Amino acid sequence: MPPIHEQVELLKALIALSAADGKISSSEQGLLNRFANRVGIGSASLEAMIERALADPSVRDDLFHRTMSNPQLALEMLVATARLDGNITDTERDLLAHVRGILDISMDDFDQVYERGIQRADALRNAKFANDS
Repeated sequence: MPPIHEQVELLKALIALSAADGKISSSEQGLLNRFANRVGIGSASLEAMIERALADPSVRDDLFHRTMSNPQLALEMLVATARLDGNITDTERDLLAHVRGILDISMDDFDQVYERGIQRADALRNAKFANDS
């Protein structure tokens, strides 16, 4: 597991991507809650971070300008977050492409990372569906 400060940075990146379409879906909120809990971020702090990202689009870009030790995993998690609500919007797709550039991930690697993120989200959604049945 990455150091706590890297996990917090990933949480911020997840918030930024989740907020890219101007709203946080219930599945995105669930993932953010679980990830924040795992990192040790309380619900009030998480809500403040989400509100800030929703209120100021420039905050979303600023959150991605931080270096992460595992950019492919970070991007995979971002893809998974975008996919959790069932589809990836054009705004989210544009943000993912922007993040790919920031994280200096090649297009060839991006395709593989993107597919892993889709698979991760679909597995989470299928597990949730199976548990809800």
